[in-house]
Amino acid sequence: MIQFAHAELAKDFAARDSVLKSANQLEGLAALIDSTLLKPDTKTQKIAELCFEAGLFHFRTVCVPPAFVSFAKQTLHERGAEKVSVCTVISFPNGYATTETKEAEIGHVISQGADEIDFVQNVTLVKDKNWQSFENECGRILLAAKGKLVKIILETSLLTTEEIYESALRAALCGVPVIKTSTGFGARGATLEDIQTISKALLVAKEKTGKEFGIKASGGVRSLQDALGFMQAGATRLGTSSGAIILQGLRGQAEY
Repeated sequence: MIQFAHAELAKDFAARDSVLKSANQLEGLAALIDSTLLKPDTKTQKIAELCFEAGLFHFRTVCVPPAFVSFAKQTLHERGAEKVSVCTVISFPNGYATTETKEAEIGHVISQGADEIDFVQNVTLVKDKNWQSFENECGRILLAAKGKLVKIILETSLLTTEEIYESALRAALCGVPVIKTSTGFGARGATLEDIQTISKALLVAKEKTGKEFGIKASGGVRSLQDALGFMQAGATRLGTSSGAIILQGLRGQAEY
């Protein structure tokens, strides 16, 4: 029997397998999409539209800034779209807040109704090879999340291949269920090489723990072709602001 690092991953793996085996690969793709709106000039009406769209297409989550978690939760409920989860970001987009600040932010967004937590790694810890502090932060964030699905955001544009691999492996061995590429604010988004590198690290983590870990590709997922390429490379979740466009067989223009 397959063991997952978090129970929610069973849904992701099943949805990905279904899409990749389907004759109509647009069908079922919505279940893998975190429909995202994280621009700093976002208006409340745009979050409302994001939630309406998510209910219409049955996206996996809406990923919104912390200040909009409560509003998104309420809006989804009012639209009868409670099955769409609310994801938010922590220490976004730079990741260099103290661990204590990240813990406090997580506690607050959970009180507001957040279902999933995407936190940005502290890149300085990686560059300094301060892996003890990196692992300590991962462990403390998992405790602060109180069982919610946690994803660590690796700003892959700032990392070497070796640093991506080491960050993914160490985070997984600490128990972080999902490794995510990119904030969408860096020099580039996800690449197939990033996903392949993370996949290799998670195979080692699986050998050591007996558990399956997930990968969220974000930044640059703008078409069905992009989505399928990332999934075939190992992604089990897709972060994009072009979800509705992709499901219509078109190509989005946004970087995220």
